[in-house]
Amino acid sequence: MSTEEELPVVEGEESMEEGSVTQDATEETEEDDEPEAEEEEEAGPSDRRRSSRKKGRNGKKGGKKKEASAKLDVPDPYTSTSEEICAALGVNDIEVDYDQAELQGVSSIKAFTAVIRQQLLEANPGTNLSKMYPLQQVKYREFQEHMTAQGKPIQNKPRGTKAPSVATPTREKVTVPQKTRSSRKKRRDSGDPDSDQEFEALIKQHEQQEDDRVKEKEDAKVKRAAAKVEKKKADLEAARAAKKAQKEKGEAVENQNHCEECRQGGELILCDTCPRAYHGICIDPDMEAPPEGDWSCPHCEEHGPEVAVKPEEEAKQNDDFCKICKETENLLLCDSCTCSFHAYCMDPPLTEVPQEETWACPRCVLVQPPQRVEKILSWRWKEIAYPDPIKEGEEPSADDMMLKPPRKMEPRREREFFVKWKYLAYWQCEWISDNVMEVFFPMLVRMYWRKVDSELPPDFEESVSSRHHSDNDPYKLRERFYQFGVKPEWMQIHRIINHQSYAKSQQDYLVKWKELSYDQATWERDDADIANYEQAIIKYWQHRERMLSDDIPKNVQKMIAKHREAKGLPPKEEESRRPKKREKVDIRKKYEVQPDYISETGGNLHPYQLEGINWLRHCWSNGTDAILADEMGLGKTVQSLTFLYTLMKENHTKGPFLIAAPLSTIINWEREAEQWCPDFYVVTYVGDRDSRMVIREHEFSFVEGAVRAGPKASKLKTQENMKFHVLLTSYECINMDKTILSSIDWAALVVDEAHRLKNNQSSFFKNLNEYNIQYRVLLTGTPLQNNLEELFHLLNFLSADRFNMWEGEMTKVAEWMMHADEFRALNSEEKFSVFKLVWQIWQRFERLTMSLEVFGRRALDERILITSNTHAIRMDKVEVDLSKITDYSSGELRKMFHPFCSRLYDDVARPLIELEPSTIEISYMLCHIVWHMAGKALQGHILEAGETFIAKVADDLHDYYTKDQKMPNYAARLMKLMAVVNTLQKIHLDRQKIMELAKIFDVFKVKIIDTRFFS
Repeated sequence: MSTEEELPVVEGEESMEEGSVTQDATEETEEDDEPEAEEEEEAGPSDRRRSSRKKGRNGKKGGKKKEASAKLDVPDPYTSTSEEICAALGVNDIEVDYDQAELQGVSSIKAFTAVIRQQLLEANPGTNLSKMYPLQQVKYREFQEHMTAQGKPIQNKPRGTKAPSVATPTREKVTVPQKTRSSRKKRRDSGDPDSDQEFEALIKQHEQQEDDRVKEKEDAKVKRAAAKVEKKKADLEAARAAKKAQKEKGEAVENQNHCEECRQGGELILCDTCPRAYHGICIDPDMEAPPEGDWSCPHCEEHGPEVAVKPEEEAKQNDDFCKICKETENLLLCDSCTCSFHAYCMDPPLTEVPQEETWACPRCVLVQPPQRVEKILSWRWKEIAYPDPIKEGEEPSADDMMLKPPRKMEPRREREFFVKWKYLAYWQCEWISDNVMEVFFPMLVRMYWRKVDSELPPDFEESVSSRHHSDNDPYKLRERFYQFGVKPEWMQIHRIINHQSYAKSQQDYLVKWKELSYDQATWERDDADIANYEQAIIKYWQHRERMLSDDIPKNVQKMIAKHREAKGLPPKEEESRRPKKREKVDIRKKYEVQPDYISETGGNLHPYQLEGINWLRHCWSNGTDAILADEMGLGKTVQSLTFLYTLMKENHTKGPFLIAAPLSTIINWEREAEQWCPDFYVVTYVGDRDSRMVIREHEFSFVEGAVRAGPKASKLKTQENMKFHVLLTSYECINMDKTILSSIDWAALVVDEAHRLKNNQSSFFKNLNEYNIQYRVLLTGTPLQNNLEELFHLLNFLSADRFNMWEGEMTKVAEWMMHADEFRALNSEEKFSVFKLVWQIWQRFERLTMSLEVFGRRALDERILITSNTHAIRMDKVEVDLSKITDYSSGELRKMFHPFCSRLYDDVARPLIELEPSTIEISYMLCHIVWHMAGKALQGHILEAGETFIAKVADDLHDYYTKDQKMPNYAARLMKLMAVVNTLQKIHLDRQKIMELAKIFDVFKVKIIDTRFFS
């Protein structure tokens, strides 16, 4: 018999022997072991062998008894129903749709459990899923039966040597005969002690062999694991060393910009052996600080570093022709690329044949430029001559055949590109060869050829200024730059905006160039050879000295002394010892002639411009905001700038000043400020996001960190040591960067083309109203472009407390009305009708306050002003063409309105001019008129409510002036005001069809109800 046939018998003998030894104690023990034997038989031969050894060595019989008893508490999932299992486990049953798409193709209980897991957890919240395993088995059995009934039986996949799970009778069939045979064998062999000893020795020998085999396997497994760990450590170290070598060589080593776990950005820990990155909290929730030194991510620690498999390179073949002349023979083959060259086709031609084992062509030995090309400005042809050919009749050597052409060759042409480098000024523009551009910047060349002819170099027209100063050109700018597309303004320094000091006499300066945005500013050394560079450095340090009282570096002091000496001025020390006498000028004093500091600029103001400056200074002294409404071309820009300049020069305010202008006029503002206000530091805050970011960082404040760096505007942290006097910006920037601009306290605001404020619902109007501004000046050539409503909005922007009173008073009316008992007694419908009518009547008095405040006595003269909503006519001696708005002549209109207008003038206008009622009194008068008209319109108990309200308002008004304002004899003044109110009410009732009371105060506005009038 073979060994494979004998082994099961031996194992059976072993299990029976051990079973008999353990069963000799009591009969009860034998019965308790029967379920265990059944489980071993079900588990299969290999599992049974493993369990018997464990039992024999450890002797944990008690634990097996408890497991068996615990298992008996749950019904058999192979024979029980779902209801029985749920009742035994104490869980809720679920209904499973066995025909759903997710269960199609399921062939294991693991896949089946994954589908129904969520449904089980929802039906039994808080219950451990492992506790419900018997229920999962029952459901899977029901699923198998359902699919079998559908004609789709599920085949169980075999797992190792385990026997399939079948019914209980099969287990009884296997174990009972085995047990019986074991006991018979023991009884038969019990009389032969030698046989028993040999059998026991055989069993022990077999166990020893099994133990040795298992130990060898475990030792080999440990060794393999240790070797794998060591290999993984070595791979990690090699990957870290390779990445570190790449960094030292300057090669780009990039990690991903998001966490490998959560796929989000933020502060990441970068792996030193792979491109992955992680959040610290995603790796370890308890991590407080990132790991120090070299660090490998969990993926690399578990699986090792990723090794990039390089495909095998195909053997390269060089071209069989020269890349320059396209001819063959006598070629030098490059060992780094596929190109081939003649020695005489190179630039410059080779004088000897290369002797090295490996040779690199001119394209492969090119050195990459340290800067990136920003743009190509121009190109030109460059002629390259060939060396002399081999002489006729002369026997050439091998070297001569390589170094000299076989015949006379005409010079060839190659292109050169004039380029501007990124982050460098136009002073550093250079010519570079076509090879450099093709090798390192091929895409830029392709884009350039789409716009420019590739055969004819571009020809640029020089500006008039560059041609005019061509004789005086020590830097040869025309020859080097202007004729190749560089504008002269790009080479001129606008100002220096910041500096960095490396030693007491070494600085680098951040230079802003004329007509270039701030993001084109470049850092230059203090010894750079740039036109007017020293003057710009001097201005920069003088501005810092003036604003911060900073000490000027010694090397800059030497520059100042040299320039003063060249101009014939005394040294700065002597000038500083002289007392500066500046008489303080009273701002109320009118200028008869322009000040000296304005005359020093070389400009002369016109008399009307000087009058405008005097008027603005007068308004400033009285705290009255102003509208400068000169016609176009009369110098509103010069007047407003000079007005602000006088305030700063005479120490009335240090600023800062904000000027908002259309983008198209900002260049004109810059030019006028440079001419008329030389001591003003004007910053133009316009441009794209990058330009505005540079301005905020370098031009807003001398304090480092006062503005948070970044493309997004944020509030200014401190307003100490502001850098500029005037900030010139556009309407769009007022809205876009409101966050930082509204955080500054502005001494004055100037709005050019102020008719942009005619709409109080625009974002420009609303945002600018949120700025903290001490004084406002509006510049416009058309204050009355369409109607008086636009003028009202301008006045409302200047003084909202004066010209926006009627809205607040209407709110007071509503609040007072809500406290009237009679009004509260009305039903909702009547309340709504009253509110609607009162609001409609109140809106007619919108311009009452504006008319009295602005026009005053001039509005109430004997010359009648008749207007429609969009037209105004002054009835003077001059005839006016009224054909566009009415069919009546001015004489007919005068005859028509004379009786009523004279009555208005005598009984209404003159008393109002004499009394000069306050805004509170005007509000009371309007309340009285409005409620009187509303009550007459609605009648009934609503009229009673209105009369009660009027009485309460009158009492409040009387108490306010007699008690709070301590005004004696106020009752007499109140009677005169009431007489005006009664006159207005009477006129309204008498001539209701002829005139509209709502227009009376607005400069005698009247309206005739006629088909021909205002058609």
